[in-house]
Amino acid sequence: MKAGKAMTQRLLSRAAVLPIGFRLRLLEELKATTAFEDADGLRFDLESLTEYKRAKRRRAQEAPLVRWLAAFGPGDVFFDVGANIGELALTAARLHGGRVPVVAFEPAFDTFAALVRNVLANGLTGAVTPLQVALFDETGVRPFYRSRLGAGSASHAVSEALDYARRPFRPAAVEHVLAFRLDDLVRTMGLPRPTRIKLDVDGVEDRVLAGAVELLASSVREVYTELIDADAAADRVRTVTAFMGRLGYQIAEVAEHRAPGTFPRVADVLFARR
Repeated sequence: MKAGKAMTQRLLSRAAVLPIGFRLRLLEELKATTAFEDADGLRFDLESLTEYKRAKRRRAQEAPLVRWLAAFGPGDVFFDVGANIGELALTAARLHGGRVPVVAFEPAFDTFAALVRNVLANGLTGAVTPLQVALFDETGVRPFYRSRLGAGSASHAVSEALDYARRPFRPAAVEHVLAFRLDDLVRTMGLPRPTRIKLDVDGVEDRVLAGAVELLASSVREVYTELIDADAAADRVRTVTAFMGRLGYQIAEVAEHRAPGTFPRVADVLFARR
């Protein structure tokens, strides 16, 4: 690792003295040749180490989600909320040969650019619609607090600089993004009505779901969401489960990321409408 860092520093020092035109040309060449193809044949055009790590660990960490995606059938419409660089959106589109429409939501400007690059790289523009939109329980322009910058990063927050445990954090930057209630977005923009939704929104699952009540009560059949309880006293899992229960959903599957009783508790929970 130390040798690698030393080599990187030497290369950077040499590049720094080049005229700016040469540096930009070098940067373009590096971007054009920095790609990763996983075991399933999905291609990721990478511009950061964070993107590479996310793409590389896709299959191992998300096996339950991939099985769920594979079970989609005719008539399904998949909304990937918190799509990041597109790992699951691309997988869904590839698994079903483009027959299942996918709408991928990612508000962070740099990660959204990576998402679009990857959709293009895999020739899936006809199947995947990327939208640079944050979903929330109110519609309007809202501040988007970044935990850090860089494509593939996560743990950001809409409207308030609070982490998954509702604790304040100091943002690395603040963007302003379009935030929509999902019910409003589908109605006003003419999007297809989702039947399956995946949520990975870093602690505001309840607020995203509150903005989708009409869809949850009608077209949506299943919601697969990551839920985090910071400690034994936290009640996010219980709160979201109760909310979904009132709309006619029950828990169909739970995939724990950590050993039971370990906090923060991170679990992927599949809700199915009865």
